[in-house]
Amino acid sequence: MWRLYRTATATGQRPSSLVQIEDAWAAYQFDGAVVFGGGAIEAAAQETVWVGPEKDKRMEPKYSMGQLLDPDFRLPSPEPQAKGADGLGALKALAGHVRGVRMHKVE
Repeated sequence: MWRLYRTATATGQRPSSLVQIEDAWAAYQFDGAVVFGGGAIEAAAQETVWVGPEKDKRMEPKYSMGQLLDPDFRLPSPEPQAKGADGLGALKALAGHVRGVRMHKVE
């Protein structure tokens, strides 16, 4: 999925067109999943932590790309209150940490 996200981003094409999904609804759902997953990996790859002794502190990436692309790796919950949240609450908490994702209230 990461390679598909990067290819779609680099070429300005929809992920669904790259894999030739013709059904409009399936293509829309697929594009959303690829963009959400790719955006989450991209955001996590930008996270940094302070390391080293107090005198020589420096920032380093929190996760390696190897970790982020490992199928068994799981990112921690972005906020403590997301633990135990229902599915929608957890999704809202995660969406707040992915660049480019906006939540809109639908009346």
